[in-house]
Amino acid sequence: MHYHQKTIKQQIQVSGKGLHTNRQIDMILSPRPMDTGIWFLRTDAPGNSPVRARSENVSDTSLATTIGHGPESVSTIEHFMAALGALGISNLFVEINGPETPVLDGSSLPWIKLLRNVGLRTLNAPRPYLAVRRPFELTEGDKMISMAPDKELAIDFTIDFPGFIQNQGKSFTFSENGFVSDISPARTFCLLSEVEKMQRAGKALGGGLSNAVVVSGNGIVLNQEGLRFPDECVRHKILDFYGDITLAEAPIIGRFTVVKSGHSLNHKFLTTILTTPGLLELVTPVRTPGERYASLVAPAPTLRQAWAN
Repeated sequence: MHYHQKTIKQQIQVSGKGLHTNRQIDMILSPRPMDTGIWFLRTDAPGNSPVRARSENVSDTSLATTIGHGPESVSTIEHFMAALGALGISNLFVEINGPETPVLDGSSLPWIKLLRNVGLRTLNAPRPYLAVRRPFELTEGDKMISMAPDKELAIDFTIDFPGFIQNQGKSFTFSENGFVSDISPARTFCLLSEVEKMQRAGKALGGGLSNAVVVSGNGIVLNQEGLRFPDECVRHKILDFYGDITLAEAPIIGRFTVVKSGHSLNHKFLTTILTTPGLLELVTPVRTPGERYASLVAPAPTLRQAWAN
């Protein structure tokens, strides 16, 4: 659990190929002071305004999570946001000269390595959390997300795809080191036929074996190195889900049960719980000697007041 807000120690530049555009993308990450949040600024067009990484600014969830509109939008932010969340980075300014973040290897691990390498700076400000206070469930066809109160963040995720991937389930209780070792290396995945279909539609133009797990129609993993985990696919879905819920801006403490969800339902669920009174409470974690997890006290402003800042 991160008790204080964090940023990075110094500016860093990251370059890489965009998953959907196949464009070479350059990002400059800069430290920010406490209580400023995470912002993205498109620098490839004059007059653009920065966009804050928060749920209300999500504009598209098809194939990836996008914030902002038109020339100010930035897509495929979920792997990057998951890395920031895992390391407790809550204040950052991102300048980017294209419409999506670099895909790197299709996971969050390269982002975590880059951020740890530049170093993190702890700020003299507490990190607020959102505690789940009441159970809630959202269902959409055969997809479902539910939550219940807990003293930590726990995610139980189930996927069910035809062919090689089939049914996979994974339970994960959050810790920074656990996320880094068990979740962050899991790469995005798809069937070869889906890649071909997306590319004909002008999507996934930068996708390939260097940044995704690709499975053939007869169930063969085409990546020469194979899978990083036997259940890499469901681990990546946990990564995506975690990256999407970081757009709450404050980390969430509760138990989530997720069945076959993607970016669209993730965003719909997050928006619903943030705007429904009584489901979440903004709290401040305090260290309590002898306890594994921090106790939660409730002296924080309301969600409406917090999000107005």
